[in-house]
Amino acid sequence: MVTIDVPKTTLTMAVPGTKPTVTADPGPPVGFAFNSPTIDANGSIRLKGTAGDSVAGWTLGFVQLKYIGTNHSRYRGATVRDGSILITHSNQIVCRDTDIGSTEVWYDSLNSGGTTGPTGTNKLAAGTVIPATGFLDVPAHLFDQPSRWWASVEPNPIVTGHPNNFLHYTVVELLFCTMLVAQEPGGKFHLLKHFYWNVIWEHTFKVDGTGAVVLDKAVRLQQNVQRPSHSGNPRDSKFLGKEFDLKLPVSNTVSRRAPAKIAAKDWKQG
Repeated sequence: MVTIDVPKTTLTMAVPGTKPTVTADPGPPVGFAFNSPTIDANGSIRLKGTAGDSVAGWTLGFVQLKYIGTNHSRYRGATVRDGSILITHSNQIVCRDTDIGSTEVWYDSLNSGGTTGPTGTNKLAAGTVIPATGFLDVPAHLFDQPSRWWASVEPNPIVTGHPNNFLHYTVVELLFCTMLVAQEPGGKFHLLKHFYWNVIWEHTFKVDGTGAVVLDKAVRLQQNVQRPSHSGNPRDSKFLGKEFDLKLPVSNTVSRRAPAKIAAKDWKQG
């Protein structure tokens, strides 16, 4: 009988130690790119049994849930009479962070274009057996680098002549819970370890002497990763019992929904 040698489970996280960035994008359309530093998570389990025991179909991978997606910007006209606009994609929807179209729990889907094998979600191939040592170490990996983009200019739809409103302020906060999970060939999941992490951008912008929107002040630029990881289930009320729920929406699908736009005839929204 093949079992998981739980004390031999490992999970390490690596980040470059740099801050998120906000950089001008010449387009078209002209805007600003909000890019996160990378994050790499490396997990491993040890399957133990008798030499020759089949381990085909065992899977090790990561399940990642995004539970807060703050993402909004404020635009302001050149004068108060040119108005202002609040545009928001923000939500607090618990989402499966996986490939669009995936019907699987895995961050890297096996059947919808995710990275598979030791560098992604690792499903052991037919014919894989426990070697003479009596155990087999199985690795898996997660790579992520969230990003967002905002336009420099938005026309105000409720002011006569639809004057341009210029990007004035943006805040993006993306919060995740990432779990190392093994699945038996029969389908049973084992939630082994987990950690939380987030990335935050908060920046102001201004219009320069040429009329172009440029960077002003960086209020917050942070990537925060909880280390070391914790064992077992996160037991967080936000997603307890939802870790493997395929009814949860996919994160990228939610973030690409049309935003809410709230315009004003003064600087109320800017």
